[in-house]
Amino acid sequence: MKRHGPAAGLPKFIDEMSVKQRNIVFPEGLANGAAVDKFLLLGSPNPPLVQRVAAWLFGLIFLMAGAFFLDYAQNERSLLAALMSLGSFLLGAKVFRNGFRRRSAGARSKHS
Repeated sequence: MKRHGPAAGLPKFIDEMSVKQRNIVFPEGLANGAAVDKFLLLGSPNPPLVQRVAAWLFGLIFLMAGAFFLDYAQNERSLLAALMSLGSFLLGAKVFRNGFRRRSAGARSKHS
């Protein structure tokens, strides 16, 4: 039986780790980030459960930020904070809504 030293499988291990980590380093990481941003802003007709939960959480965070800005705007009588509150509410509602499944255009016409 041939014994291998501790460094015998090291090049193979390094190559495997490089392949596994390729999508988290520049520039492949930018494509992954763009896909997430696209989903959160534009939605998907049938997102997986993990994406739906993430959209709901991000949407709730923006809605809570809108509530904090609204409270601050009322206390300080700040128009800028009120506008930021409105923007945060709208963005939060949009992102939260993208966490739900949507019927395709063909499915709507069949039921109408």
